[in-house]
Amino acid sequence: MMQSSPAIKSKSCAQEPVMLNGWKHHVGFVLDQLRKWSKKPEQAFPLFVAKLKMLGDSQFDMYTGEMAPDKIGHDLINTLMGFRVYDRTSYFRWIDSSNQLFWQLPVSDGSEWTLRKGDNEDYYIHIHPSRHSKHTQRLKASHFRTALATLIMANMRGEKPGLQLMNNVRCDFLGMSAVAKPMAKEIFATLNAYAKMADIPH
Repeated sequence: MMQSSPAIKSKSCAQEPVMLNGWKHHVGFVLDQLRKWSKKPEQAFPLFVAKLKMLGDSQFDMYTGEMAPDKIGHDLINTLMGFRVYDRTSYFRWIDSSNQLFWQLPVSDGSEWTLRKGDNEDYYIHIHPSRHSKHTQRLKASHFRTALATLIMANMRGEKPGLQLMNNVRCDFLGMSAVAKPMAKEIFATLNAYAKMADIPH
């Protein structure tokens, strides 16, 4: 078996062979990252922004339940073993047997997960929360990226997050245009919610 590259390992918050992008799909992972980055110096902010690229540019579904990434993977793997489609060849054949090239399976907390083919030999089970599943939240990537980046920059500087800081972050670091108060209000609602869950200043 090929050795997993560090780049691939950093993209999955679950153990192989399960590929789960924690930044987009697991709230516990995101909260742990916010706690960690909020304590770093401002000089590290560009590195945090680079991590946010894993959010992509469209909407996505965030798992908001309490199951750890490896527990989710363990549940799904047990189901796949029961179906006798756990090894890579059988799994790919099983995915190919679906007209939509994916299947949806539940885990023990009642949430549904979408399974697709992974593009790495070691992380060949690509998963994400199913849309409208229990314990999921639909998010806009640009809003979420702005909320997290503004929150972390405010913590690094030891100040309250405000509209001016938000627009500085958007224009100077995220390559986005400034936002007016109506859109900022929606972004601040996300920022405040995640800061409260992570128990960091906001």
